Amino acid sequence: MWVTVHAVSGLTLGALAPVGVILTLVCALVLHLLLDLVPHWDYTGHRRRTMWAVLDVAVSIAAVVALVLLLDLTGKAVLAAIVSALPDLDVFDAVLPRSKHRRWFPSHWGRFPHGKARPAIGILVQSVVGLGAIAWLMVATG
Repeated sequence: MWVTVHAVSGLTLGALAPVGVILTLVCALVLHLLLDLVPHWDYTGHRRRTMWAVLDVAVSIAAVVALVLLLDLTGKAVLAAIVSALPDLDVFDAVLPRSKHRRWFPSHWGRFPHGKARPAIGILVQSVVGLGAIAWLMVATG
C-alpha cells in the first residue's frame, strides 16, 4: 500500500483504539503488515517512481495534518499514523537509481505474500481503503 493509505489508516486506528499508546503502536505495525497483504499497485517499479513517492509522502502529510486539525485528534493518533507509515521507509531505496533493496519489515521481504495488482485495480483498492479509513474516522469522531 502507499504511504498515504498506511498513514490515514494508522491515524484512524490511533484515534479510535480504546487501548493504551504502546498497544496502539504495536497494532499500527500489524495494520501495516495486514494492508500489505491486500492486492494493490506499488509505484516503485514505475519509470516516474520518484515523482509518485514525493506525491505520496506529500499527500500523506497533508491528509494527516488536515485531519488532526479538523477533528482535533490526539497525539496517540498522530503517533499511530507515523508508526503505520514508517515501515515504508524500508522501500525508499526502490525509488533511487542504484538501490540495494535490503528489507527489514516482514511484509517487504520477497517470501511474504505481498499483494499485487495492476495499476487500475490497485489504485482503486487503495483509494477505497484510504477513503474508507477517513470516512470511518470522520463518522466516529464527528
